[in-house]
Amino acid sequence: MSKLKLLSLVVSGLILTIGSVQSASISVQISGEGALNDSTIIAGKPFSADFYFTNETTRLGFTIGFCLKSDDIKEIVHIADSGNGLNETGDIKAYNGWEDNSVWDMQGIFVVERSWDGKLADTIGFGGVSIKKSYEAHEKQKQLSLDLMIPTVGTFVIDSSYWPPSGRWIYAGPNQTAHYPEWGGPYKFKVVKEAPATIKE
Repeated sequence: MSKLKLLSLVVSGLILTIGSVQSASISVQISGEGALNDSTIIAGKPFSADFYFTNETTRLGFTIGFCLKSDDIKEIVHIADSGNGLNETGDIKAYNGWEDNSVWDMQGIFVVERSWDGKLADTIGFGGVSIKKSYEAHEKQKQLSLDLMIPTVGTFVIDSSYWPPSGRWIYAGPNQTAHYPEWGGPYKFKVVKEAPATIKE
């Protein structure tokens, strides 16, 4: 059985009813050499798209998905770092207990790459299930990042995306209810040529 099918079965089993309470959030920030400021990326320089999570209660499973897209940028580069990430390429990193089985102990984080080839749009899905452990409440912290480079100028967008088994984002709790984490996106970033050097007096 594939990881995707296994995840779908387990998360579906955890969820019997849907709660309307917003008790988690996911947001995106950029960092690294190519991050000129909070909303601007330098073309041709490596940067990370960092996903920050908050969580207010105990979770036993989740499924989320993201789409990288643009109206005027055709291709991006997924910076390879083989053996040092969640996927084979190594461009997807995890932090604060998500990088191994410390939280999601049923085989760690599931990663499903849908057209993850740099030709926009690229879509990625994540999921996890805790059997003996759980994902506990915490303040805002970085959980995932994507190592990228954008060769040309334009506008780069990170948005939510469809993710099975439910057709939407889901956080499953131990009381057999599910919640939808808040999403502040779509996040839009201007990609510009390298900033001119500061003139010294």
